[in-house]
Parts: sequence; C-alpha cells; structure tokens
Amino acid sequence: MKTIVIPEDDLKRIESRYGPDVRRMGPWNSDGVFGYTSVSLGAVKSAAEVIGKSGLLEAVSRLKEAQEPVAAFVELVEAFGPDLIVKIKAAYSATSLAPPDRSRIAPQRAFGTATAA
Repeated sequence: MKTIVIPEDDLKRIESRYGPDVRRMGPWNSDGVFGYTSVSLGAVKSAAEVIGKSGLLEAVSRLKEAQEPVAAFVELVEAFGPDLIVKIKAAYSATSLAPPDRSRIAPQRAFGTATAA
C-alpha cells in the first residue's frame, strides 16, 4: 500500500489549523531526530468514498502521481477540510484495529505428549 510521508513540520502546520486528529491519520514514526506520520492512500481513498463530495475522489487519485505528494495532500486537506481528516483517522483506525486475516495464518499444532491406548 502506498503512503504519504508527512514530516513533523508539515504535520504541525496542519495540526495548528485543524487540531490533534491529524496526528491520528496514520502511525507516528521517529528515529529520535526526524519524526513523521505515514498516511495510507487506502485510508484517504476510503475517507473520500465515505464523504462523497464532488471532485474528492479525483483529487485523491491524483495524489498517487503527484510530484510533491505532501504539498498535494496538504492542498487536499485545505480544500476539503476537517471532515476529511476525521474520516481518514476513522479509516486508519478501522484497519489498524482489525483482527488479523485468519486465512493467512498457518494452522498451529498442539504441543504435548501423545497417550498410547
């Protein structure tokens, strides 16, 4: 899944305008010096589908090819407002809290001693 990496400085700018929900749009990563949030394009697309505003899905599809994805994402947020942030946060939360896909987990064998009859 493709993501948009939003550096802390850009995140702070968005946060000052739209509030703390911007920090919950994706996982926070830091190496102790550089911090960033990774926002999944899947979460952005899901949010756009829920909102359903004219032009939003087209704008999201353009994010994939954007030369400057962070700037394009910030423009998208500014154009469609805090509702988009809330829906991205919800889409991210839904996928990050979803139970694992059981079909991809190998069956476990029981450990113990066999009893002879």
